[in-house]
Amino acid sequence: MTKPKGMDAGPADIPWIAFTDACIARVEPRTDAPVVRRLAKGDTVIGDYFVDPQTDEEWVLATIDGERAYVPRWNLCRIHPGNHVTENLPYGTEIVNRWWGLPIDYEPDDLEIVPKEYCDSDPKEYPLRAEALDALLALLDAARAEDLDIRVGSAYRSGIYQVGLYTRAIDRDGPSQRYSAPPGHSEHQLGTCVDLLDAEEKFVLVDEFKTTPHSAWLESNASRFGFRRSYYPENVADTGYISEPWHWRYWGR
Repeated sequence: MTKPKGMDAGPADIPWIAFTDACIARVEPRTDAPVVRRLAKGDTVIGDYFVDPQTDEEWVLATIDGERAYVPRWNLCRIHPGNHVTENLPYGTEIVNRWWGLPIDYEPDDLEIVPKEYCDSDPKEYPLRAEALDALLALLDAARAEDLDIRVGSAYRSGIYQVGLYTRAIDRDGPSQRYSAPPGHSEHQLGTCVDLLDAEEKFVLVDEFKTTPHSAWLESNASRFGFRRSYYPENVADTGYISEPWHWRYWGR
């Protein structure tokens, strides 16, 4: 088994937590294999993460009730020790990837709404942490000064909201999908990340966004405002997620 690079960001003996009552441990890494035990929401297991080379599905190999058991990773989350806090996490210290996450109920207390004139045509509101929002508006204003209208299409998302997104992604594309983050494992829950798009909304959450002048401007200028793109083809082993040219995270000035 090859250990993903992103797993090196924390100790190996941290438990995985079932975030759903649908978590079923089996005798083999197959969804039709005999059942060892049904885990209740909040139950924990400690074991070795691996990806089945035949199905590309993620599993955790653990010992349950004295028996070797395979637990579906897509029903589990795992909290990095550094993310166990009751207050807002300091900017740039948060470790959030496919293997390390946040408590599902973590929510910053300084969220503010992105002004609608900077957002897409969707009527929903997009919250962001206050310092990140100030930096974002400066970034977007600088782009507009160069005749590039970049808009926000998503910002903070709660862990509970992510449960629904992730479950729908699994139902639609199966457990091997890599575009939707498990609950607690999305950078959006930090309240420091935004998905960006062109004002015409021609390139929304698609890889082709990287071909736009908006993307080129962000690649050249976003760091001046404390933002970095999170997901490139080159760092999949570190993050566990596909390349996303639209996803930008605030790390602090």
